[in-house]
Amino acid sequence: MSHDHGSTAGMDSGDDTSSSSSSHDVMPMVFQWAMQTPIYSYAFTPKSTSQYVGALIFLIVLSIIYRALVAYKSHKESTWREEEKARKVIIAGQFHDDKASADVSTREVRGAAPWRWGVDPPRALLSMVNIGLHYLLMFAVMTLNVGYFFAVLFGIFVGDLIFARYGH
Repeated sequence: MSHDHGSTAGMDSGDDTSSSSSSHDVMPMVFQWAMQTPIYSYAFTPKSTSQYVGALIFLIVLSIIYRALVAYKSHKESTWREEEKARKVIIAGQFHDDKASADVSTREVRGAAPWRWGVDPPRALLSMVNIGLHYLLMFAVMTLNVGYFFAVLFGIFVGDLIFARYGH
């Protein structure tokens, strides 16, 4: 039983230029220990052991900052939620029932909180910075450099060890 569909005949013609040129452009998808792995740009490529260690320290610190900002945002969300619960909303009109007027301050607002300058722009800014740092860390890990991978993991661990309890 032959599985030849005629597609391999052109590949054996001896013309390897198209397949060989594209194979050099493909990054191998394996973890590696190369110290001269660029981070973010070719200008930020360690060329010595001390520069590589500096890059690892940079990734650890960046990971710790990321986890600190995640915890800070979580803390701020909790604070904003409590402030929203404590807000007194004055509604124009009269109450005809004494029981309803006595219960005004304890009523819970349902639905989304109203848009506020003091809450929504800072929330959006924190989200933008957090996602930006998250992507930067992800790009470092995507180099498949084992040192970078473990530096990010270690930074996340240390950051959570220090800051996670403040976020809840």
